[in-house]
Amino acid sequence: MIAVIILLMMTLLLQLPHTTDALSSTPIVTSGVESTARKRIGKKSFINKQSINKLPTIYTPEELHNLGISFSKRQVGSKSYYRGWFNWKTAAIDSIRNELSINNLPYPANRTKFENLFFRLGVASDVGEMPSFQDPGARSGYAIEFFCRGRNLADLFIDGFNQSYNFPSFWLDELRQSPMMGGDRSNADGEAKQQPYHIASVGGGPAFDYVGAALATQHCSYMSSTEQQQQITPEIKATILDYEEGWGDLVEAMANSTQYILQNSNLQCDWGGKCDITQSLHHPNNIATLAIAKTTDMFVCQYCVAENMKQLQESNYIFFHELFKYAKDNSLFVLSEVHPRLWPDFYHLIKDHCPYMQLGFNKNGRQMLLRKRTTIDCDKEQEEEASSSVMISDKDLKLVKKYEELAFYHSRKIDSGWVRQASKRRLS
Repeated sequence: MIAVIILLMMTLLLQLPHTTDALSSTPIVTSGVESTARKRIGKKSFINKQSINKLPTIYTPEELHNLGISFSKRQVGSKSYYRGWFNWKTAAIDSIRNELSINNLPYPANRTKFENLFFRLGVASDVGEMPSFQDPGARSGYAIEFFCRGRNLADLFIDGFNQSYNFPSFWLDELRQSPMMGGDRSNADGEAKQQPYHIASVGGGPAFDYVGAALATQHCSYMSSTEQQQQITPEIKATILDYEEGWGDLVEAMANSTQYILQNSNLQCDWGGKCDITQSLHHPNNIATLAIAKTTDMFVCQYCVAENMKQLQESNYIFFHELFKYAKDNSLFVLSEVHPRLWPDFYHLIKDHCPYMQLGFNKNGRQMLLRKRTTIDCDKEQEEEASSSVMISDKDLKLVKKYEELAFYHSRKIDSGWVRQASKRRLS
């Protein structure tokens, strides 16, 4: 009798249905119970569209270039201009993503493992503990699916032309001089040669921040070009730093795909090495970051703060404290998050220890924008006995109070035992 039962169980196991991952030949066993929660990707997912041959029109580099030139004649800041920017940006991202997924991925994307990572990213934002990015298949899936990071950063730069946006003036005035808004970075002697604009992407694997900066820079270069005048693009150099060193090959792949589609040798991106925002800038993990701190024009840190909340608070934000200290005058900072609950911590850090920093908010607090003032600016403030509004506007100071309340209520919810749940939707 026992032998018959064992035989029946073995037969049932052999009959379990198998599916194939969208971008991998590795079979995936589909059963009613999963050991790891997953956040399923929807119909708009690039992986889903690619698997059923429903991708949008993919432009060649020449077609994309011609499309950008055609939009360049529109009045900057007009509704027509922004429609053109949206269409060109969307086409460019689709082309870069398609080139990356077909020709440059160092490992095939594993849909299941990416969905597991997708869910864990949400949990990390809730509890402040970083998920693991060690699985190469999950990293490849992330690199294909999360181009929203590059798109949002590109929009931030182009929105600088929009009069209806109320950016902090200290930040926008400095941004206008950057290649992302078509700024002139000629050297002190007035020579025509452009000086490279250095961007450091902290926690930036797989180089989405570089893609965002490259898209904005390329688009702005079309505005200064005509049929008789050759397109002139200022040079940007992006350095990608991340705690997970496995991103290195994907950074190279992303840089190659972006270069192939945009066909612009003035847009450069390199893997810089390991970076740990929970440790001192002098920690061995942050040697690469410390080496470029004094020469970087803009630091970008997107969606890394919330998932490291616990260790950041335990370290008293020493990484950012020291980064602000060593950064050069007039350098800019962009910090993006899914929620603004930790921005009050940065406000108090700056207020108590880094009075040379200015800060403000954008996109309902999803972005915090900062600038390091020059020594001359700080001296003037002391002479005039300026209030803290020089560091932050009254409007943004009120937002800090609001974000503190959000942090309090979220902490209370977590302490009560609330945990993020996986979707109850069946496997497709």
